[in-house]
Amino acid sequence: MRANRILILVIVSIIVVVIGLILSPRLVTHVTTPITAMTTQAPPTTEEAKTEAIYYGTINGAGATYLNPQMQAWASKFYELTKGRVKVNYQSIGSGAGQANFREGLIDFAGSDPPLKKDIYNEFQTKGGIIQFPVIVGTIVVVHNIPNVDSGKLKLTGEVIARIYLGEITYWDDQRIKELNPDLDLPHEKIIAIHRSDGSGTTRVFTAYLSKVSKDWKEKVGSDFTVQWPVDQLGNGVGGKGNEGVAAAVMQNQYSIGYVETAYAHEVGLKTALIKNRGGQYVLPTEKSVKSALTALTSILPKADEDWSDIFPDEIVDPAGPDSYPITSFSFVILRQKYDDPVKISLLKEFFEWVLTEGQKKENIVPGYEPLPPEVARIGLEGLKLLR
Repeated sequence: MRANRILILVIVSIIVVVIGLILSPRLVTHVTTPITAMTTQAPPTTEEAKTEAIYYGTINGAGATYLNPQMQAWASKFYELTKGRVKVNYQSIGSGAGQANFREGLIDFAGSDPPLKKDIYNEFQTKGGIIQFPVIVGTIVVVHNIPNVDSGKLKLTGEVIARIYLGEITYWDDQRIKELNPDLDLPHEKIIAIHRSDGSGTTRVFTAYLSKVSKDWKEKVGSDFTVQWPVDQLGNGVGGKGNEGVAAAVMQNQYSIGYVETAYAHEVGLKTALIKNRGGQYVLPTEKSVKSALTALTSILPKADEDWSDIFPDEIVDPAGPDSYPITSFSFVILRQKYDDPVKISLLKEFFEWVLTEGQKKENIVPGYEPLPPEVARIGLEGLKLLR
């Protein structure tokens, strides 16, 4: 009996051990897997915590009317994408006024067609530094209101445009215009020359072009945000505030001529003139002609924290290339490198990183503008890393 009991105990013990060996991997896996998962998830670093933070608020900008239609489209789209979390207010007051408000600390960013002048750039270098970078490619078109002359038919040279605004060509059937347009029946009507009345980046770029193609214009008038228009002294000039004002004045005055950012011409249906480029071709601002104009520029652009005034806009207008459109330029955003509010820094960085990436896609570009080449967008993306 005793031997039988011992045998039974031994058999039971063996069975228990075998069962234990069979079940043990499942038990170990079940117990250790959560422990392993927990120990491999290190707590987030400070930088990761910042990245994961979600900020709400408003950023305020003002400046170039040239940039306004595109900036409004971006602001609306970004507000929608963030479900109202980030609101961007932008006032179309002109590049000069935008830069002035920015210098006074009244706004978070400025929109400007030309970058900062050298003296203003140097001023900000003593105040923590500046960031300025292109956000969009734009063009300036010469528009007219000549009845019975369709858009894209009138041909003009830079020299002829300069002499109109100098007050030396006063009628549409002037021989110098007729020679360029032998197929057009041009009227003997006085030319009303519309120009900007406010401090304007569009004027700065337009007059830089006239200065480059006309020696007389450069010597007598020059290029700036505001200039003295010789045509006004003859009573043939009319001023308009903003691109909006110039566009409206051209529409309201038959036989007028003016200059506006291309998006405004598209918006209200103004008739545009062909302009002769350095290659001798008469061109409109098409995707092809704008890309041709940008080709030579992308290799000489400064960094976002550097001075751009030696290049823009004087060196970029009337570029080489058989297809290049003569009055092609960038529109800039200007930021400080240092802001007191960390939330403001986060919102500015988030918005303009989107502008320079997703915002450059075709579906986010307003007709009349062209997206930045990728290598130009990278200038701004690198610059945004300096925000602090």
